Amino acid sequence: MADVTETTGVKRERSARYPAIPLSEAVEFCRQIDELGIDGLTAPQIATAMGYKNVKTNTFSGRLSSARQFGLIDLSEQNYSLTDLALRIIHPFDPEEVPQLMRQACQLPPLFAELMKQYAGKRLPEPEILGNLLMHKHQITASAKMAAAESFYASIQHSGLLDDSRVLDSQANVQAGQLTATEVRTPFGSKPQSAQVQIETKSVQIDQVPSQRSLVRKSVKRDRDEVRLDLTLWDGDQGKQIRLRAPSSMTQASLDRFIQSMKLAIQVIESDTNQG
Repeated sequence: MADVTETTGVKRERSARYPAIPLSEAVEFCRQIDELGIDGLTAPQIATAMGYKNVKTNTFSGRLSSARQFGLIDLSEQNYSLTDLALRIIHPFDPEEVPQLMRQACQLPPLFAELMKQYAGKRLPEPEILGNLLMHKHQITASAKMAAAESFYASIQHSGLLDDSRVLDSQANVQAGQLTATEVRTPFGSKPQSAQVQIETKSVQIDQVPSQRSLVRKSVKRDRDEVRLDLTLWDGDQGKQIRLRAPSSMTQASLDRFIQSMKLAIQVIESDTNQG
């Protein structure tokens, strides 16, 4: 596949789509978006908040594109949202489910899905040979073939889909169907509403809380059956956050058990509230 530039008339090769970074880096990219509280903004706003000078730089655009291919980010109009899959990986209720979620994300890029169907239960060729196969059979350009091959290798290794002898999990091409693209890419709440909640929260923080004890940030995002709460603490806990994702309804017994679990898990430090 190639384009012809208008100025020079020279053919410029265009590669087929592939994740420019491996899954582990895409997850870390999403984690930074979550920690900075910039989920739901436009690409230029996200890039600026993350310290990128230009939204079109390969470093930023490649990460954004890769995260979308892995089903970790969804685009609605001009706003980019972390998907439910991304949030389940970043904020797991059960850490034991994370490896399976990582496998599901790894199997979503179309190129990776094709390779998994082809090599499920088989020994993968070495990265150099795989790169050549990507160029000849998958429309990956010569300049991009090694980056694509290395991204694939790193992603499946990180997801536990590849053993030490380079044999791909025999169920790799089956597991990809366990989570549909619609389910994976469902943002945590609607995009425009999510962005609006964040902006309104910041204005409340500035306008309504007058003192140094004002570093309280409460942001609630509600899905059909889930609630997410971000609470920035104050006084001696300044700079710390409580992040909670829970069902939007539960029994009193479940709530009591949750509160008791929090008391057992968190050490309470006595402080002098009269200071300052």
